[in-house]
Amino acid sequence: MFEPTLDLVVVLETNDRIHLAFAKGLLEEAGIPYFILGQIATLVQDVDGFLHKWVRVQVPRDREAEARELLDELLQADTIPPEAGEDGGTEAGEKA
Repeated sequence: MFEPTLDLVVVLETNDRIHLAFAKGLLEEAGIPYFILGQIATLVQDVDGFLHKWVRVQVPRDREAEARELLDELLQADTIPPEAGEDGGTEAGEKA
């Protein structure tokens, strides 16, 4: 049954199918209901197989904090740390 007053928030936007699969698994294990919304037409995907459809994962507002905590690890794994040489080299050059 559709609940029109359900207050949903976006906790993840991705075009990576693996991220989406992990996110869905984590939310299902935690018993957090979720909804997936697509952002671009599938026609574009048919034209170029390398394009991936962007999706938004939404959860009820009252479960947002829990969902974000679960998905935080997934998002951090995708973050590229700055190279040590960039910051370290500048500071060493200033101190010398």
